[in-house]
Amino acid sequence: KSKKAVKFGYEASVCGGIPIIHTLQSAYKGDIINEVSGICNGTTNFMLGKMEDGADYDDVLKEAQDLGFAEADPTADVAGHDVRAKIAILAKLAFGITVPIDTIPCIGITEISVVDFAYAKSMGCTIKLVGTAVRQSEFGEHDGALSVYVSPKLVPLNHLLASATGCGNAVAVDSSNLGTASFTGPGAGRYATANSVVADTMRVVNDTCPSSPFPMLSSSIDIDNDFVSAFYIRISFQDGLGIIRSVGDLAESQGVSIHSILQQPITDRMAADTVVTTEACKYSQVKALCELIEKEDFALSAPVFFPMISDY
Repeated sequence: KSKKAVKFGYEASVCGGIPIIHTLQSAYKGDIINEVSGICNGTTNFMLGKMEDGADYDDVLKEAQDLGFAEADPTADVAGHDVRAKIAILAKLAFGITVPIDTIPCIGITEISVVDFAYAKSMGCTIKLVGTAVRQSEFGEHDGALSVYVSPKLVPLNHLLASATGCGNAVAVDSSNLGTASFTGPGAGRYATANSVVADTMRVVNDTCPSSPFPMLSSSIDIDNDFVSAFYIRISFQDGLGIIRSVGDLAESQGVSIHSILQQPITDRMAADTVVTTEACKYSQVKALCELIEKEDFALSAPVFFPMISDY
């Protein structure tokens, strides 16, 4: 309170050289934001791109470390913690709500494999680690609770988030007036980061820096991080009779409606994979379903699951 005249610029804190902070501070004052989603970590985007080309997770992690993209302890990147912190900042800017970090569901990329990319390709999609802050909407009105989460997502190849390659970052903002606007560019690197720092410095010098680092304040939006989405579920199994029927029965018990079942030709009956996609349902429902599937005799491991962009 004693330093009300102090200006605080933090453009480089999210997406490096992309001016998303200043944009959300100033460009949406006459608009209503429905959703902010983004690829906010260049390391994991680089890794997923290599895996899409056929590289194994362990090999591409080592390559990222050798190139200096990933730390010796890569947990903050690969577990999604870095993106979780960044989407909390974007949610505060877009909706005026402080979302406690420890309440944000966070799924990293450690369980993603080349098998998932093979299935994604067959569906005309790719896989990206995405931070999302979205107002829930039952009938398209976007006036429900705010959901904030981090997870790999199945992204259609014609979606703007699919265009971010290498260490690049991308943010999509959906609003009432503008529809969907996209912001892409380098998410890290000395020049990109320095450009954002210098831009903040110039705004302070020219007295155009916002008086408040978070201009929007709201106390009327509830937070519900049990988000709703269609989901991709990959089940690793030992082949046998009645597996699909069992999965269907378990899905019904959790109120999850199956949209499709996909399976590549089985070459090893002792270790095979199948993919189930769901209709829109809650994260908690799919998590409970996967915990039940893991307990089945045919399951070789815990199912891998993450949301899909299915309404694009």
